[in-house]
Amino acid sequence: MGFDATKSGVRSDINITPLVDVVLVLLIIFMVVTPMLQRGKSVELPKAKHAVAGQGAEPAFISVTKDGNVYVEQEKRPASQEEVVAAMKGAAEAGKRVMIKADTDADYGKVRPVLDWASKAKLKGVSLAAEELKGAK
Repeated sequence: MGFDATKSGVRSDINITPLVDVVLVLLIIFMVVTPMLQRGKSVELPKAKHAVAGQGAEPAFISVTKDGNVYVEQEKRPASQEEVVAAMKGAAEAGKRVMIKADTDADYGKVRPVLDWASKAKLKGVSLAAEELKGAK
């Protein structure tokens, strides 16, 4: 084993391997968590020029798919009228607002009963979800 006195000291080159490891782990975490951030059943929302971001407490989501099934939050099975009305009443009692997410391809005749159920739940107001149209002025 030889010792060279001229090469003693701190190395100034960067070890990039730990940086790449951390970045890849963060990338994987964001890829896994991001789909879970969406609330309610996944539907394609209609586009609107003047969409306003919600304010206040997190709303309770009621989703209507294009085939007319109604879901409360992210339930795996369609909800019955009684379950939807009970969820709306529970949200109103908790001080939450109710947000209805209807698929772009859903017929109005499939969304209208959900609005009637909100009336039966004695809600003061219901929000309709829309996606902001990019580039619109």
